[in-house]
Amino acid sequence: MTPRSKRAASRIGTAIVLAGALTALAGCAGGGGGNASGGPISMYTWVSSQSDRDQWQGFIDLGKKVDPKLDVTIDGPSFNDYWTKVKTRLSGSNPPCLLTTQAARAQELGGLLMPLNDLIKKYKLDTSAFDSSMLKGMTVDGTIRAIPYDAEPIVLYYNVDAFKKAGLELPSTTYTREQFLSDAKKLTTADHKALAIEPGFFIPNAWAIADGAEAVKNGKLDLTNSKLVDQVQSYFDLVNKEGIAAAPNAADGSDVAQAAFTGGTADMLIEGPWMYGTFASAAKFQMGVTIVPSTSGKAHGMTAGSGFGIAKNCKDPDGAFKAIQAMTDTSVLKGQAEKRGIVPSRADAQSAWAEGKTPEAAAAVQALLGNATAQLTTPTWNQVETLFTQYGVEGYRGDKTAKDVMNTIQNSVGQ
Repeated sequence: MTPRSKRAASRIGTAIVLAGALTALAGCAGGGGGNASGGPISMYTWVSSQSDRDQWQGFIDLGKKVDPKLDVTIDGPSFNDYWTKVKTRLSGSNPPCLLTTQAARAQELGGLLMPLNDLIKKYKLDTSAFDSSMLKGMTVDGTIRAIPYDAEPIVLYYNVDAFKKAGLELPSTTYTREQFLSDAKKLTTADHKALAIEPGFFIPNAWAIADGAEAVKNGKLDLTNSKLVDQVQSYFDLVNKEGIAAAPNAADGSDVAQAAFTGGTADMLIEGPWMYGTFASAAKFQMGVTIVPSTSGKAHGMTAGSGFGIAKNCKDPDGAFKAIQAMTDTSVLKGQAEKRGIVPSRADAQSAWAEGKTPEAAAAVQALLGNATAQLTTPTWNQVETLFTQYGVEGYRGDKTAKDVMNTIQNSVGQ
């Protein structure tokens, strides 16, 4: 699931915008978070819409086919409220046992999540079957805090028809920055930009990771390291120097750039594979998928994803872990890939995502997962995203350098 608060609602159910809230299920009161006497295990998660609830119910229903004794109830607020309300929910009466987290927010919830290493060993869960970058993203202070159910590498979507009309060779599982810029400039005209850019740091971070730069070092913000600054500057330059994209407005949601791509007013967009179904349905052109361009042209993916963890004060951690095992079984993740469009965290389930997609899209995702880095964050990451959204606009317009912007954010947020 997506690491940015503004984007995360769009990830579940492949909808561009999800809104609203649903009434919590009665299982919260009935199960008390699960207990050794065999009561239901309650799961506290984000429930922004019926699509969210359907996704969670999908894990449960499919999980029951693996473990007929599986008994999980769902409770939770909207995505944006979840990250604050989960802390007070655990301090109240009848706290839930299961919690969901994004890899990008695992550090933030680290104090609430139980280390799972002993349970992994006890129940002989083969963690090597899961995407290693996502497991790293779910690791806090050297211990795994959640088992990921998806591993979503950020990709570059492009308009195949526009590329062909311009006489351009279609990108494959290799795509250099030089070729990307050459293609984009041929697609850009006086009143048409080749690339649509979303506000926020999520996509620039994927661009940076594609070239080996990272924003967090040893669990702390490292926004001013020269490698990252250079990468962010190269992304700003796509607007103010290369002229292949327009600067986003700070007030824009991600849906503005998404609509520009699907509407044909831009030919390329960097986004997550969870949007494939939505884009394919909305676009009136043939859609292609390739890797985020890198200097070498080799694939290096930034993965985003979510997973199931256990609250530290859970009364029945064994029962909760058995539930996690059932809900992250290969058959369950295949079913969710087919129905919900997630890229499964298990390699042996990822073929299910490829069904209904082009061979090129599947190849790009596999190439990125073959060399992937999870977006690692800190407990202050929301502030990073907020400030980059605010000051990044000045970077795109050339009013400030990436060094200026990243120094401002680092000094404002710190640790």
